[in-house]
Amino acid sequence: MVGTVLLVDDEELVVDVTKKKLLQQGISVIGVNDGEQAIKVLREGPVDLIVLDIEMPQMNGYAFLYERKKIPGAENIPIIVLTAYDSMEPIFCRHGISAYLVKPVRFQDLLSRIMEILAEKTSRNLFIPAAPEKTSAPD
Repeated sequence: MVGTVLLVDDEELVVDVTKKKLLQQGISVIGVNDGEQAIKVLREGPVDLIVLDIEMPQMNGYAFLYERKKIPGAENIPIIVLTAYDSMEPIFCRHGISAYLVKPVRFQDLLSRIMEILAEKTSRNLFIPAAPEKTSAPD
């Protein structure tokens, strides 16, 4: 698998169809229908990327963004926001959003962003500086 994506959207059909298509691309997906469920998933273990709808009942995307900061390590997980509003970029930048897509979202556009972010994250994780060579003191 390429990585694990947490998909958060209150529309079950969107979650089901998107999850199926991402699985076909070799991407592991955890699909949930609100921010509260997503917070529970983050507390159980890390994911590589979050795809987040903003407008949801119960805990919306903004509340989720605030609550995730309370979970150690979760603030470093890249997020793609799905929104109906294209004028939200300043707000998203303040929350450290990696990308946003305006609904309706074409699957190919979403897939491209997901693959780009996962590849970038993988390359960052692979770059581990070599330990300096130890030199032995003369006897």
